[in-house]
Amino acid sequence: MRLTIDADKCTLCGACITTCPSDMVRSKGDHIKIGRVACIECGHCMAICPTGAISDETGASGLPLPETVASPEALAGLIQRRRTVRQYKPDAVPRETLEAIIDAARWVPTAANCQAQQYVVIAEDATRDEFSRRVADHYRAFADALTDRENREAKLAALDLDAGSAMHEHILAAVPAFVKSVDAGRDRLLFGAPVAIVIHADRGEVMPETACDYATLALVLMAEAHGLGTCITGYASEALQARADLREWLGIPAENQVYQVLVVGWPDEEFPRVPDRAPAKVEWK
Repeated sequence: MRLTIDADKCTLCGACITTCPSDMVRSKGDHIKIGRVACIECGHCMAICPTGAISDETGASGLPLPETVASPEALAGLIQRRRTVRQYKPDAVPRETLEAIIDAARWVPTAANCQAQQYVVIAEDATRDEFSRRVADHYRAFADALTDRENREAKLAALDLDAGSAMHEHILAAVPAFVKSVDAGRDRLLFGAPVAIVIHADRGEVMPETACDYATLALVLMAEAHGLGTCITGYASEALQARADLREWLGIPAENQVYQVLVVGWPDEEFPRVPDRAPAKVEWK
């Protein structure tokens, strides 16, 4: 996004200079100029300009502010009512609904405006089943490695797993339990949901994991607003992070890493109450 200033509309108020995070908007005598060297194309200058003097290469000077804004009470209610759903109806989620949910995540904050987050939407029955099978096979091999004390480290290394983290107390209990549940016919990966969204980004971007985490939260809240349920499935993201072959199978570029996998669908369980949470741990200085 190459930003330019229309001198006829510019009043030289200087608001764009003050707001620029990279000091690329500067006063040049009787006009203001946007530098290119360190501009991160965040659009802050465009957003703050009172006269619409700043535009991109298409001539657009930004979108109008939304007319409706959630009240603090409404936003708090949305956050509080969100639950991690692990039972879903088999009904498909309309593609336009999924597109609207993903589109909302375009506006989350990202370091240096990298906008690094990318998505793979798994919605076809055959792809979803194959994905579940491949991830389950990974954890079967994982569980086998954990029980083989003589060859444990070599087997873990063959799965691209670090022996130190793979031997964490939680993993030692969780992985065998997961495999046992899957082998008993329980869907402990996608929970019968019709959609899984893989959120990934180029490792070389600025703080790509943070961009993906923010995007995931936006997806979760927008899904809730649409009446959908979600579950961040760590088993899927951990498997994809470890296994380059799984990422390649999904068409994820070699330079990218997976940071979250989100299950999406229509809830088949109701939560009439909100469980309490521990008070915020805050120190005032």
